[in-house]
Amino acid sequence: MSRFSKIIQIRVTDDLDKRLRAEATRRELSVAVLVRDILEKALNEEAAIDGREALDRAIRRAIKKDVDRLAGLLVKSTMAGATAMFLNVQVLNDLGKRDAADIYHIARKKAVEYLRLPENDSEVDQP
Repeated sequence: MSRFSKIIQIRVTDDLDKRLRAEATRRELSVAVLVRDILEKALNEEAAIDGREALDRAIRRAIKKDVDRLAGLLVKSTMAGATAMFLNVQVLNDLGKRDAADIYHIARKKAVEYLRLPENDSEVDQP
């Protein structure tokens, strides 16, 4: 008995029939084998896409709590940093430092340099 025991009949347009026959000739296959290969590939790709989408949803559900927590921490950290910055500028102004903006820009440049430092403090030359 043949490996393929089921027969499926479909109707196609003249244009699709011509394209299938041309492709089958190019690949040196019968139209039946070509159509079977195309259907198999399409179904496998669809199953892979469905599987990946399900996996993506599961991963998103699993990490949502942690992502939300990190986003909240980032907001709090940003708020604390901005508050400290404006508080420092206000203190400098209250102390009579009229060049508070210049002091801020110098401090910002130093902060950028600090953020570029390697993670391991032992690699940093201590002042």
